Amino acid sequence: MAIRRAFRLLTDNFTNVFKLLLYRLVMGALFIGLSYFILDLGLRSLLEGEEMKEVVTMAGKFFEALFSGDTSYLASFEENFRAALTALGTAFFADIGSVIGSFVGVVMLYLIFRFLNGMATFGMMGISYDRMSAFGRTSFSAAFFENLGRAVRYHLLYVPLSFIYDVLALVLCWFFFFYTPSLAGEGTSVAGAFVGLSLTVAVYIVLQALKLTFISSWMPYAVEHRKVLAGLRDSFTLKGKFLRRFVSYLISVYLMVVINAVCGFCTLGSFLLITLPASALYLLWLQLVLYYHENGRKYYLHARKVVGDAEDMPVESEIDLDLES
Repeated sequence: MAIRRAFRLLTDNFTNVFKLLLYRLVMGALFIGLSYFILDLGLRSLLEGEEMKEVVTMAGKFFEALFSGDTSYLASFEENFRAALTALGTAFFADIGSVIGSFVGVVMLYLIFRFLNGMATFGMMGISYDRMSAFGRTSFSAAFFENLGRAVRYHLLYVPLSFIYDVLALVLCWFFFFYTPSLAGEGTSVAGAFVGLSLTVAVYIVLQALKLTFISSWMPYAVEHRKVLAGLRDSFTLKGKFLRRFVSYLISVYLMVVINAVCGFCTLGSFLLITLPASALYLLWLQLVLYYHENGRKYYLHARKVVGDAEDMPVESEIDLDLES
């Protein structure tokens, strides 16, 4: 029910997708431009070297072999790829000063722009909260500046914690991709490669769903009560909430992955300009729907319908039924 209602709220307020898209396009263009400048300044010789070209070429050939069933290439891929990475690592260490400087610069730039993107996300949460609680129409600029102080405090905590979590998740996925098929005795077959790839995707999605489960009510609480730390404590109070949250996020993340993959493939990536910000806003609506359900409160599904948690209250009041008639 929460998944369906969040999707209904997204489609009824779809203009917010374009506001978020415009903001992220501007931030993305600035990030790419500055990142290119940093990398070009410090790593031009390394990125244009034969070692890097070999790693990129092997990664491309891996997927070609995976879908064409080239077992001979897959049988030697792990060993050859590790050798290519070793050669690339040797080249990195030969110019370690520039590598560290460029890496630190890009990571810091990424965290800064993730922080700036978070300001818009928090503003969108304010818009969505006003819409659900009072069917208000809050402008993006008003919500952005009204919630700016709380957004800064929230993302000063969220950005570094989320970054560390995502890095650890990628390390775990690396383990599943390279070692699980070998442990299963299928490391040199097409089936083994598919097992490793599917497990990697599954583990990553489960970990993202788990992260969303634990922070589910943090931002809605911070928007409503204007208390960021109290919102974090409230979000980690999972008694009787964990399973409902986790299942909702797990299904939703899988749906977002499928929708973005299909739309990206069928439109050569062009429709991702719509589906990616729409996915981000959908997860915000889902957070709010779960937050209202967990607190036994009613909210506006649309102009003529107020709903609540069926476990705690009637789905529709008599007034709602009159409005529907």
